[in-house]
Amino acid sequence: MWAAYLSGGFGLGMQGYITFLVPLRAHELGAGYETIGLIAAVGTLAPGLLAVSLGALIDRIGPKRGFTLGACASMLIFLVALLVTNYWWFLALQPFVGLAQTFGWLSSQGHITSLGTPEQRPMLTGRFSFFVNVGQMASPVLAGIVAQSIGLRWAFLVPAMYAAFFVVLSLVLIDTRPSGASKRTSKDGGLRSALQLTGLRGIQVALLLTFARLWIATVFNTFVPVYLVGRGFSTGLAGTVVATASLVAAVMAPTTGYWTRHMCSERATMLGLGCGAVSLLLVPHIAAVPVIYIAPVLWGVALGTSLPLLISIVTSAAPAEQRGVALGLRVSANKAAATGAPVLVGPLIAALGMALGFTVGGALALGLLAGSRLLHRADRRAPAALVEAGVTPP
Repeated sequence: MWAAYLSGGFGLGMQGYITFLVPLRAHELGAGYETIGLIAAVGTLAPGLLAVSLGALIDRIGPKRGFTLGACASMLIFLVALLVTNYWWFLALQPFVGLAQTFGWLSSQGHITSLGTPEQRPMLTGRFSFFVNVGQMASPVLAGIVAQSIGLRWAFLVPAMYAAFFVVLSLVLIDTRPSGASKRTSKDGGLRSALQLTGLRGIQVALLLTFARLWIATVFNTFVPVYLVGRGFSTGLAGTVVATASLVAAVMAPTTGYWTRHMCSERATMLGLGCGAVSLLLVPHIAAVPVIYIAPVLWGVALGTSLPLLISIVTSAAPAEQRGVALGLRVSANKAAATGAPVLVGPLIAALGMALGFTVGGALALGLLAGSRLLHRADRRAPAALVEAGVTPP
């Protein structure tokens, strides 16, 4: 089980290396900000479009093999990045970097959710998410220290060795592929299965909650530091506000098993994300030390509880042989929300101003959570109505 928990450190930890090192190295080689933005977008677009197909492949070969392939591919790509002396090569490498990272990340989620019973899943994904948050926090720090010591080019050895560690770790994971999965997934390639899954109310609830999570994250991570610096905070102090949220998230993630003993996963996720929405409403009114740290603590609660619970919800709503497709669908929605939310939030802030923009942003997040609550209640009422009518629910 410890190997399964540790595998959580791969996905967002590797993403942290990508988002930290690639832009800095490209800029060092002469890339302008427009080019850096293009490189980053290409790296996000490819896995967003192909996440469902990657999930279908995981259903065919099993999470263990998928994790090994994702970690191996990441290691090799970062070794190739050592040879890059022209920033345009990063534009060619970024889709492969994104696909390898996403493949390993989906596989690790597929593996942890295939262990234990559905009732144990929130507890397992919570412990798994602790290492997700630790990896996400540690990766830019390690990369920055090495880059300062030996230069940005050779700093790519750090993510290569990081990936190599997970290649070795993958060897002790157990094979949890459902019997007959290869035959079923080979017929549709994942896209038809994904369309069928979107008809399930549980999947719809998970996708709406995913969008709410990304909406809050976009507003908080992008605009809270700008607002605080504009109010006279130092950049260092503003950075500690954002870092506090990650610290609280790492502490909260292992507690998800406790919360789901007293309520369903969907309701626990809504309450957690509700704390994140409230943090946006509070920011304009508590922009002073030390009360400003109330906002990142609330967002950290949302951040730490929502990821493991969303992984649990989406995999519990889907058949076991389509778990990879369901996770891929969630990642696709994640990427779409991460791309679309800034486009919506930026003009909102510009039109209303920072203070009122945070209030409207928080209110919209609460609206999304209310919509997910209505969907979830309708989903729970349907089986009860069938029972009352004398029909055995499927």
